[in-house]
Amino acid sequence: MQSSGFAGLRIGVTGAGGSFGQALLRQLHQQGASLVALRHGEAALELRDGAGALIPVETVAWQVGEEQQLSELLAKLQILVINHGINVMGARDREATRLSLEVNTLSALRLLELFLASPNPGGQRREIWVNTSEAEVNPAFSPLYEISKRTLGQLVSLRSLDAPWPVRRLVLGPFRSALNPYGFMDAERVAAAVVAQVLAGRELVIVSPNPLTWLLMPLAALGRRLYFSWFTRRPDP
Repeated sequence: MQSSGFAGLRIGVTGAGGSFGQALLRQLHQQGASLVALRHGEAALELRDGAGALIPVETVAWQVGEEQQLSELLAKLQILVINHGINVMGARDREATRLSLEVNTLSALRLLELFLASPNPGGQRREIWVNTSEAEVNPAFSPLYEISKRTLGQLVSLRSLDAPWPVRRLVLGPFRSALNPYGFMDAERVAAAVVAQVLAGRELVIVSPNPLTWLLMPLAALGRRLYFSWFTRRPDP
């Protein structure tokens, strides 16, 4: 049965083929959203609800480095969820470093900038959600993953200062996925908690069993906001 929390809103999710991406799409469908799955695979995403019924979802293929080609699509979304990523685990070679920064940091930043710059002539509700992970403040036992996600988190804090609409940060604990086969949280429950917190109006969305995340992340977000506000200036109009 559908609720109406996101009724009539067109929502795009990157990393839509992953466990959390699919779980989030299902939760958004229950809230009445129109779904767009942005994924690297060419095949259309087949998404089913708990009863096994097909969920209508538009699939859009894209590649990291080709974010500009999504400009027209992004302008037609009310909400963009930046959720894609890569985890090279214990690798530390040149290519692993390049991939981690390109996928987890730079690609996400390019999408963020494109969405923030897209026109909104009707003054519709618009939001952007960025999945940075609790690696922002806690060890992920994957140094390049931590570095790339922490850098993304810093940039999200900086760009949020001048954003024309809400930028929500998703700080998620270890759920089971291809990126983290050792995760112990269930992606469906994590997605449900994310949607519930967003509907409650939270911009800092935390879903984690780790009490340190709940303590450190709000402090880090506040500290960055104050620091960036004091030592940077507004861009020229």
